Amino acid sequence: MSVKTADETVLSTIIPTYRRDTDLSECIDSLVIQTRLPSEIIVIDNANSASTREVVSLKQEEFGEKIHFRYIQNGERNSPTIARNIGIRESSGTILLFLDDDVILEQEFIENTLNVFSMYPVAIGVQGTVINKRYPAGINLILRLFYLTHSETDKNRFLPSIQNVYAIPLTKIIRCDWLMSGCTCYKKEIFTEFLFDEKLLRYSSGDDSDLSYRINKKYPGTLFQTPHARLIHKVSMEGRHSETQVIKFGQVYALYLFYKNFETCPREKLVYIWSRVGLLLIQIGLFIGKPSKQGFRKAVSLIQAYQYCLRHLNLIQQGNIEFFTKDLL
Repeated sequence: MSVKTADETVLSTIIPTYRRDTDLSECIDSLVIQTRLPSEIIVIDNANSASTREVVSLKQEEFGEKIHFRYIQNGERNSPTIARNIGIRESSGTILLFLDDDVILEQEFIENTLNVFSMYPVAIGVQGTVINKRYPAGINLILRLFYLTHSETDKNRFLPSIQNVYAIPLTKIIRCDWLMSGCTCYKKEIFTEFLFDEKLLRYSSGDDSDLSYRINKKYPGTLFQTPHARLIHKVSMEGRHSETQVIKFGQVYALYLFYKNFETCPREKLVYIWSRVGLLLIQIGLFIGKPSKQGFRKAVSLIQAYQYCLRHLNLIQQGNIEFFTKDLL
């Protein structure tokens, strides 16, 4: 798979959004001052909000001479995965940059990302580095013990627990198992073979890991991360679901993606089960250490989510999660 040179590359930026007008505006502001500008910015609105349309319209008026803006309503279902696939279909670029609506890019983000494609012609996907993500050493050790999301120096891995290893600190360009959908460029041509999983609605936890891991399995060594393309991920609370809803989404989708992406050998199953034990033990420990109604609700919600998954285990193993998502339409 080839790529054009940086001078020939046409870059489309795709931003799904849901009721985050201020965050979206700040994200776009960081795009329009890049040393290497995108050719177009496509905003896909999962809330079909008049105020979001107005944000894009104002940016078009202000920066339209430099960049083409497009606003698209996602009239199907509220899902970042569907929104990203719409952006793929509607884009004109040879390289597609996927951003979360609550990120702020450093000024050379795009230029330094595209440089990796030039340096490594085999590259299919390249992600930047979130500079405000940190794991304290003690917490990181506990997370690593239970195969939960943690950090390791210059290592990026996708675990059978459907959790991730972040390359923190990142000291060089590395090859990756998985890429974040919130700060990653892909060659558009890869989407003739792969798309984001549209079964994952609303809080589509794991959709980025799923897509990139599938790509990496077929084309090993083609995903990269660079420390030179830097950004801040604000993790905005606007437009988010409640904590109890997020817990249920996370557990149903994690089990579905486990059976989808791993061969379910005994070791992988043990890793997955051990990680769920770890999640619960950590949540109970947090509640004991600092009792609160919120902590109690989270522990109970996690137990209920496990029970829900077990009741529907046969369907999830078959890749059928409609029993869960039908109520989300």
